[in-house]
Amino acid sequence: MIAGGKETGVSGVFRVGVDGKPLLPPRAGVARYLEGLLAGCAAVPHPDLGLEIVMPEKPRRTLPWVLWNLQRATSGDHAVFHFPFYYPPLAPRCPVTVAIHDVLVLEHPEWFPRPLLNPLRHLVPRGARLAAAVVTGSRCVADVIAERCRIPRERIHLTGYGVDRARFSAPTPERLAEVRLRLALPRPYLLQLGALEPRRGLELSLAAVASLRKRDPDLELVLVGASRAPVPVLRQPLRWARLLEWVEDGDLPALYAGAAAVLAPSRGEGFDLPLLEALACGAVVVASDIAVHQEHFASAVEFFASGDAEALTEATARVLSDSARATALRAAGPTLAAGFDWSDVARRHLDLWRQVGRR
Repeated sequence: MIAGGKETGVSGVFRVGVDGKPLLPPRAGVARYLEGLLAGCAAVPHPDLGLEIVMPEKPRRTLPWVLWNLQRATSGDHAVFHFPFYYPPLAPRCPVTVAIHDVLVLEHPEWFPRPLLNPLRHLVPRGARLAAAVVTGSRCVADVIAERCRIPRERIHLTGYGVDRARFSAPTPERLAEVRLRLALPRPYLLQLGALEPRRGLELSLAAVASLRKRDPDLELVLVGASRAPVPVLRQPLRWARLLEWVEDGDLPALYAGAAAVLAPSRGEGFDLPLLEALACGAVVVASDIAVHQEHFASAVEFFASGDAEALTEATARVLSDSARATALRAAGPTLAAGFDWSDVARRHLDLWRQVGRR
């Protein structure tokens, strides 16, 4: 796919290759970043830019795709090639930029399958050192990348993240009621969204809801996300906890806004796009006080001490019982989210590609 109104091989075109594999199923948070970046690029005038999205015809494993197929792709006439998923090929033939959204695999290998053999532990630092530039979304993450990957901090560029406000905004009361009816959510519920894995603090949410149900027996916990790693607390099903593995994007605003509170208890994130989407939809959010949450969302969420189930229970109880606080948070979320624009993210990428790309 070529964007920018030019064709491959046309003289004078500044050609940027982009790994499009994250857009294929199964999609994860990197897909949200990439689709937002590409939408932002389409909205920004760049008449001399040829943007080529390179992707396999069907889903396949990431490692051989990047290390073999995209190794060959960098031998073309691209000015620069962008890799949205953590690492580039081992010997790229053109300048490359790589998005490293976090280095949790280096900080907390115990959170990941096969921690000692996980290829990301080796590919991420090596790729960061090979790349002409690294992009990421948070200042605190950039500092850790520099330390863990042993690269100069000035080679790491804060390009940020955005939210599609045409897609994620406060729903009408009619839409909210329709979605709740269709998803069979008549009772008050707390919501946690994101892939199910140990670092996401799911056991904290379950403990908090179990405690809060002593005051409100109708309260439910709704979990949205596919299982990415075994979570021991889910081995025993609970009648008041519902798992929705996948929800249409069009239903998410009503799901966010309809929740009594959205819980974001993760112990580690590179940013937290679901939290930003929830704020854009006017949700009340209770979030762990990890560094990235404090960096980006402090003015619009209720914090609790990360890893502390009792603190999560108390923070959630505050927003459930204090209507003035809940109303203030619902108003603050969309205001904060308005500052996260994919067009701005695209401009930062485009400026960087021109800076490091060959001509």
